[in-house]
Amino acid sequence: MTLQDLLNHLLPKNDRFLIMLEQQGDVLGEAAKELGALVDNTSDPQHSLDGIWQIEHRGDDIVHAITIALQETFVTPIDREDLHSLATSLDSVLDYMHAAADAFVTYEVRTFTPAMRELALICGEAALALKDAIPYIRKKHLDKVAPVRLQIVALEKRSDAIYQAELAALFKNPDVDAKELLRQQAVLNALEAALDSCQDAADLLENIAIKHS
Repeated sequence: MTLQDLLNHLLPKNDRFLIMLEQQGDVLGEAAKELGALVDNTSDPQHSLDGIWQIEHRGDDIVHAITIALQETFVTPIDREDLHSLATSLDSVLDYMHAAADAFVTYEVRTFTPAMRELALICGEAALALKDAIPYIRKKHLDKVAPVRLQIVALEKRSDAIYQAELAALFKNPDVDAKELLRQQAVLNALEAALDSCQDAADLLENIAIKHS
């Protein structure tokens, strides 16, 4: 038993960190739904971008609150490094989802291509899976974390294949000019980075579950 485990056993439990992580997961779920709304209706993309921006800033506030609480708390329910790393990974997912919406609006991409649409939907599915999995730590349903990680790994592999195929098609298509290629690439890059961050967060979540099982 580590010193942290011993202190956790002897001292009163403090679940506020895990609750804040769950709140961060809820924010992530809201952003996933807003991104899905943008994909389904591009008639007013600025409205969706503003919504994701507000959600992303709420996520930033939660990460800041976790960081401050870590500085003020001696005993945490799980390793403080794991808490900080997981909060940062979840925040990265939010940042990249916002970046995808921002690129779509700022670079005046006309519509979501089939590849963009599929990547956005996969990203939303992975984000919602993360949201649902985070409470497993506090509720001690640790055996349920590994299947979620496998689900997210599979989604990330699908996204890799779509991303690589779409970039190759864009570069090979003589009808796509350089400006349009860069516009679409910016959206695709952000969506792929969001999915990479989803897998990073899922890996951390599984590591936490293993440590505390």
